[in-house]
Amino acid sequence: MTLEATPIHGIGVVSPETHLVRAQGPFQLRRIRPGISLRQPDDAGFGGLGIIDHARLQPGLVVRMHEHRNDEIISYLRSGNMQHTDSAGRSEVISPGRLMVMNAGSGFSHEEEVVGKDQIEMLQIFVRPETADMKPGVQFVSLDEATRTDQWRLLTGPAGSTAPSFVRQAIYLYDTHLPAGKSIGLPSMPGFDRWLYVFRGSVLVGHQEAGTHTALTIGADEAALDVTATANTDLVLFLIDRRARFSREGTISG
Repeated sequence: MTLEATPIHGIGVVSPETHLVRAQGPFQLRRIRPGISLRQPDDAGFGGLGIIDHARLQPGLVVRMHEHRNDEIISYLRSGNMQHTDSAGRSEVISPGRLMVMNAGSGFSHEEEVVGKDQIEMLQIFVRPETADMKPGVQFVSLDEATRTDQWRLLTGPAGSTAPSFVRQAIYLYDTHLPAGKSIGLPSMPGFDRWLYVFRGSVLVGHQEAGTHTALTIGADEAALDVTATANTDLVLFLIDRRARFSREGTISG
């Protein structure tokens, strides 16, 4: 399906107060509904960007084998190490230097275990695929941590793009680290709205301030903007064509 994409004017805010927060023992989860500020009937997604979970997981935690369908899942870690085991027989450790994208399609199961002594802090990003029941698969990509300071690092893009990993949706994912006082231009692409998340730190975009766990929505037609860090800051940026078709049959992303 596609929604009539409500144009974004100016800079909108997705406040941490809109998140669904859950804490249970070694598991802390902040569920972010990226389009909630758009007030769309029956849909709190941002086009093909369905749900984002900002999670903190303690050493020793195991999430037993479970299935996803019709979710494109990007596992993005900023600390810690996670052992991934899946129904295709793959077992890999993901970390800040190793990204995983699981294209669940018609069905894919996996188990996750926090390994080592460090807490995991991560985003698990649930993208809505362009159509349901595609072929399942999983990707692992090694990342150069040095390339994310003072510049945007492209992590994921649509299938067929130049990004090192893909989702089957018109979405690009970038990250960067900005030391306090540094500025960087905000990437843009014709027809793609932007969703900027402050993983930690604080920034100024135009006249809008944003701190840890806050997101800013910026329309495709917005003039060129700079992002200035007012503290040491980690940022995650999505470029999203909200007019692209997407399936809402995902286990989580729908």
